[in-house]
Amino acid sequence: MCRIQFLLAVAAVTINAAQSWDLAVTNKDQIEFYTNGTKVAQGYKFGELTALAYDAVHNMLLFVDRQNDNASIFSYHLATKKYQPLVRKRYLYENIQGLAFDPVTSKLFWTDARDRSIYWISLAPGSKNDVYGNLLIKMDDEIPRAIAVDSCRGYIYWSNTNITNPTIERARFDGSERRVMINNTNLLYMPVSIAIDQHSRRMYWADDKEGIHFSIESSDLDGKDVQVELAGQHHQPNSLALSKDTIYWIDWGSKIMWKLPKHGDRETEPKEVAMFDDETPFGIVANYKIEDQTRDVPECDKLAKLMANRTAINDTFTPVPKREGLYCLHGEVLNGKMACKCTVGYFGPRCESSVCQNYCLQGDCSVTSDGQPTCRCKDGFSGERCEVNVCENYCLNDATCRLNAETKLPQCSCLGDYEGTRCEVMKIAVTETPVKPEVPCNCTNDSNGTKASAAASSEAQSNDGIIRDSCDAWDPVRDPIMMVLGILCGALCVACAVLITKILHLKKRPRIKKRIIVNKNVTPLTARPDQCEITIENCCNMNICETPCFEPRSTIRPTLLDAKPGKEEKRNLIANMEQPDDF
Repeated sequence: MCRIQFLLAVAAVTINAAQSWDLAVTNKDQIEFYTNGTKVAQGYKFGELTALAYDAVHNMLLFVDRQNDNASIFSYHLATKKYQPLVRKRYLYENIQGLAFDPVTSKLFWTDARDRSIYWISLAPGSKNDVYGNLLIKMDDEIPRAIAVDSCRGYIYWSNTNITNPTIERARFDGSERRVMINNTNLLYMPVSIAIDQHSRRMYWADDKEGIHFSIESSDLDGKDVQVELAGQHHQPNSLALSKDTIYWIDWGSKIMWKLPKHGDRETEPKEVAMFDDETPFGIVANYKIEDQTRDVPECDKLAKLMANRTAINDTFTPVPKREGLYCLHGEVLNGKMACKCTVGYFGPRCESSVCQNYCLQGDCSVTSDGQPTCRCKDGFSGERCEVNVCENYCLNDATCRLNAETKLPQCSCLGDYEGTRCEVMKIAVTETPVKPEVPCNCTNDSNGTKASAAASSEAQSNDGIIRDSCDAWDPVRDPIMMVLGILCGALCVACAVLITKILHLKKRPRIKKRIIVNKNVTPLTARPDQCEITIENCCNMNICETPCFEPRSTIRPTLLDAKPGKEEKRNLIANMEQPDDF
């Protein structure tokens, strides 16, 4: 009897402690509660707890158990100490990083960094959901991590931790009106956690900046009026939570929980709340009152009325059967048979094998709606299973291949005498002509240029690197040679012109010919005619190949020996030709 009373007393103290907590933290396999930096209680032990969310209207915690065989998201009612699985595990390698609950619509939202998606289910009575969750937003390049809800205005906010283009975005509860609120133009690097303050209408986030730096920043709910609440070093923030006047966060680097006043100045130093020796905590939430969030905020009327009426949460939807994990690792036991109906993406007698196991060689694997594996390759790899290295055999001639940081395409660093996109072209040999050294001119006295002009022009150098000599004086070696060559060329040209003219003139002179027919006597027609044709040519027109025509000196009359050639000589020649031949 005493033992029963003792156990009841311990349970009462535990319940009261759980109801008076300030902070709740998921630490390894359990939820721990803190008041004034002291751990006052802890919940049931699970597998490996990560993300955590709090619903102040229904006094309920929502958390993720990464090692559970069948379910991934659970609810834990602080008043009744009852926990319940809400979402069936989609696949073995899912990576839920953030949770958020909207009490106005009774919708639970979460991010899956591996699947690059945001999912939701409704916890309202009578609602029908996919046991794996309903897809809200599917992303291409973004990596969603933290998520928060603005219940008064009907928005969800989430952070994208892709460091090539980090953002904080928001959308309506149905996924519409999506827009970017904060991006890298605000020096955003890796926003790991975000939280919404309904009363001050501000959004807070923790940015794990490059290297050892970090910052806690805030803005209004439209992404404007950005303020740095704290900037420091040697912190690795993970989860962020808000109370009425304080900001809390988990530091993975030092395994410490820190706090900072909301309205302090930038010189205010954070204070240590609790230190964790063995394990590294993951999620953190702060206990708050709805009245503190909705007072004097017209947009929060629905949330304020909801607190007064305290609507019910669906406690009757089909949970994940507890006995499934006894035999079927990722599926359901068929009624009356020791056989399993595997969930999408698993196979085997006990649904123990994933279709993604060892499927993607260099990338992340996800399962399609019809249970087929698909790969999202890492930078530098391609192919159906990410088995092809884009640099393989890309660069030729022993060049080095690397990925361009911006385009993510292969880029070659050529060696030796090669160039081109793939180092496939041999460089054209370029011969460099040495620049003529600048030598001062020794001008003679006969130079027409002045010393000043010669000095000024000697310093002139063309753009191609050739130094020009500016002296205009007579060169005793070069200039005479050039003059003689010029005169000779001119004389040769004149001689050629004269000879050509003479040749053309001689060709145009007429040739003088005379033909004399001599008949000795008349012969019959049948006989050969006895006649002689003699052609007398002007001797000036005869060439060396023709027989010259002349009269023998013995037949010339003495009176004509000393006479000049003329008509008398021609008559004498003809007279001799008319005499009969001597036989």
